[in-house]
Amino acid sequence: MLMDSSENENKETTENKENKGDKENKEDLKGLYDLAIPLSMPVSVIRELVEKFELDALLRPGKMEMTGEVMDREILVLRGDLETVKAAEKYMFEALDKKIAEWGKKDKEEKYKEFYEEQARLRMKELKENPESACNWNMTSE
Repeated sequence: MLMDSSENENKETTENKENKGDKENKEDLKGLYDLAIPLSMPVSVIRELVEKFELDALLRPGKMEMTGEVMDREILVLRGDLETVKAAEKYMFEALDKKIAEWGKKDKEEKYKEFYEEQARLRMKELKENPESACNWNMTSE
């Protein structure tokens, strides 16, 4: 979701601005847009966006409806010029699709299953050959 960075500044009260001494003034935000990062976006994707597109990551106040009631929350946004932010948005969803596809792959599951089955087979063989060896097994991960 793209948002004009200066739009939020107009909504803040003077009192809130005074309490936030390091807040950007309206002129500094002219021409900048915010890309709101969806909840549960993998940190690795966010990091890629910041590094690849040289965007500024910051928190921005906003309203969110999650459980049927509207709550005031701080939203993670990446700030930059419109063209860069649009490119980052496109990349973000492509990268998320890749991550989801990666999580769905069975190759890691199969690899670890084979490893554990081999380890279990070796332990059973050792146990049959030497029943007392089980007392020497370290059952904790190192």
